[in-house]
Amino acid sequence: MSYDRETSSAKIHSQARDAGESVTRGIGNWVPPGLDHRQEAKWTAWAFSLSLLYSLRFFLALFQARDSLFLQAGAEKILDVNAVMPDFILLLRDSLIGFPMTALGAAALLAYHYFYHFQGSKSIYLMRRLPRRLELVRRCAALPLLTAAAALLAAGLLLALYFGIYLLVTPETCLSSGQWDKIWNVLR
Repeated sequence: MSYDRETSSAKIHSQARDAGESVTRGIGNWVPPGLDHRQEAKWTAWAFSLSLLYSLRFFLALFQARDSLFLQAGAEKILDVNAVMPDFILLLRDSLIGFPMTALGAAALLAYHYFYHFQGSKSIYLMRRLPRRLELVRRCAALPLLTAAAALLAAGLLLALYFGIYLLVTPETCLSSGQWDKIWNVLR
């Protein structure tokens, strides 16, 4: 009985490893031939991680501004009736700048993919002879465009999330009007 369990466990681990390898092989079909796509995945993961970490500085500004709305009365904090919370866009500042920078890095990656075809074995000649004319474009642009789109989508989602948190933690009497208009004026 224990032999069957060991065999089935080894089989499950083997299938999981094979599935992981097929995913990375699949990604390998979207980059120039011979390019180490695993290294690019690591760079992209680092870019997204650093962008997210940098965006967290918004919370420092948010909670400092929120604390300034209250007056200290002994051991208690009392809301200052004349206090106004700074605008969301002023607190956000450049907290999300890492994501557009990641998108710009993806544009540079697109150029790198194209010029990579001219190095070493000069695979550009092979790519131009393939029956599928758009193979060169697909291998050069697929991952950079996906990275740029994901970075901009992440920035948009975090903007909405951070705005929701801003509205939740700010006392209603301290909110200034026209927050959405101020956000749209900056985004235009």
